[in-house]
Amino acid sequence: MSDKQLSAFFQMDPLEKLNESSDSTISIIKEGLKNNIKIWVGSPKQVTLKKSAVTTVGNEVLNENLTIGKKDELEIKKFDFFFIRQDPPFDLAYLTNCYLLEIHNKFNKKPFFVNDPSGIKNFTEKIFPMYFPDLMPQTFITGNLNSFKDLLKKYKRVVIKTLYNKGGEGIEKVDIKKPKEANNQFLKLINKYQVPVVIQKFIENVKNGDKRVILLNGSPVGIINRIPPKGHFKANLHLGGRAEVTDLSDKEKKICNSLKKILIKEKLFFVGIDLINETLTEINVTSPTGIVQIKELCGTNIAKKIWDKLIATNHL
Repeated sequence: MSDKQLSAFFQMDPLEKLNESSDSTISIIKEGLKNNIKIWVGSPKQVTLKKSAVTTVGNEVLNENLTIGKKDELEIKKFDFFFIRQDPPFDLAYLTNCYLLEIHNKFNKKPFFVNDPSGIKNFTEKIFPMYFPDLMPQTFITGNLNSFKDLLKKYKRVVIKTLYNKGGEGIEKVDIKKPKEANNQFLKLINKYQVPVVIQKFIENVKNGDKRVILLNGSPVGIINRIPPKGHFKANLHLGGRAEVTDLSDKEKKICNSLKKILIKEKLFFVGIDLINETLTEINVTSPTGIVQIKELCGTNIAKKIWDKLIATNHL
């Protein structure tokens, strides 16, 4: 491998809006700097496609205190690695960004994308699990109110989710005991987000936790169990969920193994999956989180594992 200094660009939300102590992207950036990786950051709004190559605007991160250097226009083909780390919503702006980076990827050998823009574009987190129906709880996607009513009647309690948001936004639990309220919640999501809704049989055992598993190149490297607050069903840590140490059961290991082939094929290098009651509920391919909490609880430095794998596989 060449002795030249490696470089990486992080396409992400503004640094000043992130929580430095808990944000996964910042953890990866700091670990990269420790490994003598030259790091630049910038916004997806600054991407420009010129013929068959992309340029963007960014600032160099000068040190682990996140001191930012001067702004510059950059050719992304000069970077070794390109992290797509802006948070959803996965809207038309997000999709268009993936298209532009996908075109660049077709005509240029560099950079190596984490994750591949084609994979992100084709496999969003709430739709991707539908390719594995045998691994999921009973799950449906519809914009049809009558279909929703039929499913609610059948399963009594269901969770409804909008498709392209993050962090528990647009997710509600509804009950057949309150049909009018349930119908209104369904229509509210349809009207607000203008897309069909995921309808998933409510898993009572969610009270025992929602496991977040991090996979690198298809293999699990870290896990935490997120316990929802008492009386709630959302286990997201920023909504009050509590993280605890856990392990993968044999069935959960099989779920991870079932995903490995397609994750590698679609070049989805850094993925977070959610498991409830030994079933697959989401596959996060946009900006997986949880690596800081995993390090704090379990001592596993996933940020270091990311860089070790990227450097060792020599994608130059």
